[in-house]
Amino acid sequence: MDRALILLLSGSLLIASARADLQLNPKISEYELDGAKFKQLAFSDGSGKDVTYSPPRGWDYAGSANQLTLRPPNKAQAEAAISRIPLPEPVSFDEKTVKKLVEEAVASVPKGSTNVELVSQEKNPVMIERKETLLVTLTYNFYGHTYGRSILFLNRAKDQIRFQLTCRQTDFKDLQNAFLKSQYSWQNL
Repeated sequence: MDRALILLLSGSLLIASARADLQLNPKISEYELDGAKFKQLAFSDGSGKDVTYSPPRGWDYAGSANQLTLRPPNKAQAEAAISRIPLPEPVSFDEKTVKKLVEEAVASVPKGSTNVELVSQEKNPVMIERKETLLVTLTYNFYGHTYGRSILFLNRAKDQIRFQLTCRQTDFKDLQNAFLKSQYSWQNL
């Protein structure tokens, strides 16, 4: 009897942990603040409590299980992506990890890019739900245009959330500012 109970509880824990992954398929959620109604995106992580986020005003969005894509209005070749990468074990932003993530960011530029330059790397430019972050910013040339790319890394217990913005360098400062400000809106992440 005890063995059957242990097996049942173990199976339940496995099912619960399998469902505990953050799903980036958004649904619209409304909340009220001082009598005004606001909309935000809500995501499931299996905890029974929605994870919520308010993207920059006017940006279009589409999501799948592992990625939320955002596009600002009237900006050619500009896109932000929030993605979830499973981690085999919890990770901190120690020197070795930072070096690896910077190398991954540099390697992420499109094939054929030239003049790839690491502009900056910064620990904790934004704290999200009291979790540390790492921001890597790059520039590169691709088919005659200069692009800016930033990737903000956030580690959770079982996964890493990456907030990536890519756009023409002329739009980068304004779009980066809007995208980073929106990261403060995360709840229950």
